[in-house]
Amino acid sequence: MRSLKKMAIAAGLSACFALPASAAVYVVAHPDDDILLMGPNLVNDIINGYPTVIIIVTAGDAGNGHGATSAYGEASGQFNNLNQQYYRTRLNARLNALESWIPAASKTTYRNWTWIDESFGSHAPAVERWFLGNVVAYHLNLPDEPELSATKLTNLFEGRTGSLSDIRGINTYTAPQLRETIRQIISRNNRNTPNLVINFHEYRPGGDHPDHYTVGRFVQTAIAETPAYGCMSQAIYPGYSMTAVDPRPGLLDRQRAGYEILHQTLLQGGNITPITDGSVDTVAHPTWMPTTVYQGSLQRGTMDAFHTKFYGKTQYAGARPLPQPCAF
Repeated sequence: MRSLKKMAIAAGLSACFALPASAAVYVVAHPDDDILLMGPNLVNDIINGYPTVIIIVTAGDAGNGHGATSAYGEASGQFNNLNQQYYRTRLNARLNALESWIPAASKTTYRNWTWIDESFGSHAPAVERWFLGNVVAYHLNLPDEPELSATKLTNLFEGRTGSLSDIRGINTYTAPQLRETIRQIISRNNRNTPNLVINFHEYRPGGDHPDHYTVGRFVQTAIAETPAYGCMSQAIYPGYSMTAVDPRPGLLDRQRAGYEILHQTLLQGGNITPITDGSVDTVAHPTWMPTTVYQGSLQRGTMDAFHTKFYGKTQYAGARPLPQPCAF
């Protein structure tokens, strides 16, 4: 059993608003997809103490230190100045953001994130399970990489690849096994839970990241092929096309503050490098000095103008929570 050392200080934040749910599941493609694209609902669920389960399907390693050479220019396996692989710092950064929203009252047994490896069978004997307070986060760590004309994850779903291993070299999934693992994560953490809401990406291909809608297709298929999982209310998010602004007071500020913590962790690790030569846009951070950041590949998953424009957006489609408990 291992504890994650804190790499950022949680901000003192305010205000909340209750959703008519008693538990929530989020299934997303990359680290920070939930924080940005589903942010207000995620923040609301966590700060209100609802049991919240998050499944991050890929390691978000494209351009973050996995593969021959990343977008940062370091060779495969090179470690950043926190002595971590670049993708690992990205995963840890999002845990720091989530921690800033977890109510202190729910941190009764552990004060910091704890990691155990959970088994889902011979194909997945050691899946990362992180937990703190009312939040459980699973890192499946599948590769976030292109392959031929698609991504490795898309090729798995569409049958061009028979199986796919995580970047730790431990767990290997066929498409049916990945769907079953998603179902098992949901049921193990939410047995007999009333008003369970599952949040996931739009599963119809469009002008978005292909792994977003591929993960959406995995979730939609996993639900459809096993009727017991129809007990969940579904909230489906269209990704980068969001325009609606959430009206609930305080959530935008809390989302922004959490993402600032994420970004600060990436800066500390050397995952991103501020550029101050005046040739690129300046992004002002509310809690520290203005930082000039590069808007290209160096800034994947960071606080740049592209990502911050999603603060407070909550456009999604789906039914209201259903009253009966889920008896998986």
